[in-house]
Amino acid sequence: MRFKWLRILPIFGRNMEKETVELFKQMLKEIVDARAPFKEVGKALKKGDFKNVAEFSGKIREQEHKCDKLRRQISQNLYIGAFMPAMRTRLYDLTDSIDSVIDSVQDSVDRMVYLEHKKVPPKVLDIYIKMIDEACRGMAFLSIIIDNLFSGSPDLMANIKKANLVEHNLDKLKKDVLDIILFDKKMHPVCVLVCWKVSKFLEEIGDSIERCCDDVAILRLMRQP
Repeated sequence: MRFKWLRILPIFGRNMEKETVELFKQMLKEIVDARAPFKEVGKALKKGDFKNVAEFSGKIREQEHKCDKLRRQISQNLYIGAFMPAMRTRLYDLTDSIDSVIDSVQDSVDRMVYLEHKKVPPKVLDIYIKMIDEACRGMAFLSIIIDNLFSGSPDLMANIKKANLVEHNLDKLKKDVLDIILFDKKMHPVCVLVCWKVSKFLEEIGDSIERCCDDVAILRLMRQP
């Protein structure tokens, strides 16, 4: 059974609302498409191929710029009257949270570039691969969740619970990195700092996904009679 109170678009079916929903979907498509170069960055990092790290970082940056442009378009639509005022504020918060996901991806990859010529423990690189895979899983769930929100799918809350696990898993993996780098006396302090920054931004992808889920959960409650 589909819950009609979740159907944001049919309730507010004007052209501007329809356009705004499509912009949300385009924004999520950019994030989903960023997963492929993100995973390639991880593979290149593991091989020590920093030329490819920089190349795929550039591709992610292009998608981050596209997300910024879409976020501004959504904000403009909301400002000039798309959706009801109370919902407008929450949708704006959601665009900001979605944008922070791709921002954290870009931030983590930018820091990986500085690992060139650094003696990074192989175990840390393995954990980074796991963190990238986990982050990409969360990004895929986020796309499904946004689609669930606008389509009125009864699977919405179940998918939110799955996405929220990503934050927990990334937090644990970040701790695993810290357990290695903070007790390895052979590591150069600069290498320790960069490794910490990479793990921090990878973990923040999960934090951003969790904030998106919180925003979506509130929007769901706003449509509940």
